[in-house]
Amino acid sequence: MHDESGLYGVTVDRATIFGEVAETYDRRRPQYPSAMFDDLVAATCLSPRSPVLEIGCGTGLATVELVRRGLDVTAVDPDPRMLQVAQHRLAAHNARFVEGRFEDYDGDARSVGMVFAAGSWHWVDAELSLPLAASLLQDGGTLATCWNLPRPEDLPRPPGLEATYLKLAPELAAVASQVKNRTQRHRREAIATSSYFTEPKSFSYHWTQTLSTAEYCDLLSTHSDHRMLGPDRLTELLTAIADSVDLNGGTLQLAYETVLYVASRQIRK
Repeated sequence: MHDESGLYGVTVDRATIFGEVAETYDRRRPQYPSAMFDDLVAATCLSPRSPVLEIGCGTGLATVELVRRGLDVTAVDPDPRMLQVAQHRLAAHNARFVEGRFEDYDGDARSVGMVFAAGSWHWVDAELSLPLAASLLQDGGTLATCWNLPRPEDLPRPPGLEATYLKLAPELAAVASQVKNRTQRHRREAIATSSYFTEPKSFSYHWTQTLSTAEYCDLLSTHSDHRMLGPDRLTELLTAIADSVDLNGGTLQLAYETVLYVASRQIRK
C-alpha cells in the first residue's frame, strides 16, 4: 500500500488508521446497495460456493452481503482491529479471515472465481495488484471493484461549512469527492488497459442518506484524511461542524453514487 503519485496520498499508516475507530466505522460508514450485489452475481454468473477473495474487507460491511448470496469468501485485511469486528459480524457465517496485506497474500494460482474489493482497491499497490489478482483468478474469473462516492454537489450544504474547513483544516477544503472520483477512474483505466482483463463493465447507483449532527460527525471521524489531522485538530473541527449542522436543523442529507466495475480475466494462452 504505497502512495499513488499524489492521487490519494495512500500510505500504510493511513490505510490502517481506520482500526482506531473500528466500531464507529462499522456503525456509521454507508452500506452498499443490495441491488449492486445482485447485479454483481448476475454479471459474473457465479454459482453457490464459488470461491471469492475479498481485498481489504474492513469490518465486513460487504463481506456479509457476499456470504448471504452463497459465495465462499476468504477476506483479507491488514488491521486486526477491523478484522475483530468483521469476525463478530459474521460469527454465524462461514467466511474465513486472513490478517495481512493483499500484496503479501499467498494463495494458490487459479484458485478463485472472483477477486472483490469494496472501497479498498485504491489502498493496494498499483503495480502489484493487477498481476496478483490475475494470477489468483481462474480463466474467465472476475475482478470486481466498487466505491461509494460522495456527491456533495447534488444537495445543499449547511452555510458556513466550507468556511469552517478553510479556517480549521484548509488542506481538506478541496472537495474530497473529486479526489476520490479521480482515483477510482484512474484505477478503472488501469484495469482496462492491462493485458490481464477485459474492458470493465460499469454499474452505477444513486442514493441518499440522512444523518443527525452526531451521526455525521461520527462518519467524518472515520475518514482517513480527517483522522490524519490528529486528535486535537480533529476535535476542534468536528465541534465547529456540529455547531454549523445544529444551526441548520440538526440533520444533514448526503448524496452518494455507488460505482461498480466488473472485468473478466483474459483466457491464458
